[in-house]
Amino acid sequence: MKRIRSSSVQQADARLLPLIRAIKASNPFWGYRRVWAYLRYRMGHPCNAKRVYRLMREQRLLVPKDRTLRACRTPMPSKMRSTTPNTLWGMDMTKVLIAASGWLYLHVVTDWASKKIVGAHVSHRSKTEDWLQALNQALNAQFPKGIKEPGLQRLKLLTDNGCQPTSVRFIQECAGLGIEHILTSYSNPKGNADTERMIRTIKESIVWPFQWESARQFQDAFHDWIEAYNHDYPHSAIHYKTPIQYEQSYNLNLKTQYPQKTLLIAA
Repeated sequence: MKRIRSSSVQQADARLLPLIRAIKASNPFWGYRRVWAYLRYRMGHPCNAKRVYRLMREQRLLVPKDRTLRACRTPMPSKMRSTTPNTLWGMDMTKVLIAASGWLYLHVVTDWASKKIVGAHVSHRSKTEDWLQALNQALNAQFPKGIKEPGLQRLKLLTDNGCQPTSVRFIQECAGLGIEHILTSYSNPKGNADTERMIRTIKESIVWPFQWESARQFQDAFHDWIEAYNHDYPHSAIHYKTPIQYEQSYNLNLKTQYPQKTLLIAA
């Protein structure tokens, strides 16, 4: 027997459902937890996660499970972790097909503590120079006074074993900047896990759902998406804060505890 809900519950559902639909329209790969977090923490709409789940289930808005993608986990070293921004970055690349010009390559640098995209570079190729452009953009943005400023922890940079990050020039640039460049071990998907997950988020948000006609069209959209992501994307790993909120919170706590200490986060 189907349960008949009270009029107050039906009214609350009626107010909530259009908001859920709007969020899902913009973010089709979001599950109910992230939708709930966005409603509560970004839109200021108090609601229960169970209600969001129920409405999304009834309206067939849940992300369908693909049992064929269930991985067989084998024992392997756990991934590196950090709670301090600008101490552990990951870098990787992916590509998107542009109708008018072919493949476009995206080079992304991610902060593993704040989940922020700190640097990105888009080009029609993927050479060492392109990887360095993304890295230099990140360094200029996050370390405006220089990466070798006294008091800063040494930055670690995780990459895979591709030809660009293992090139002589890339290794020399990292060494010259004082960056500890760490290459992931072979056959270890956890080695650069957070960066790989970021690549998936980019694909789900701006690559797979759209057909891009020109490189300029995609570049403009990608730049806007990065700004929106850093300021407006709630992460479960950082208690549903956005990357910018996490940075600001860390910065504020550091300033409160150590008033004379140099801040690690770019203003």
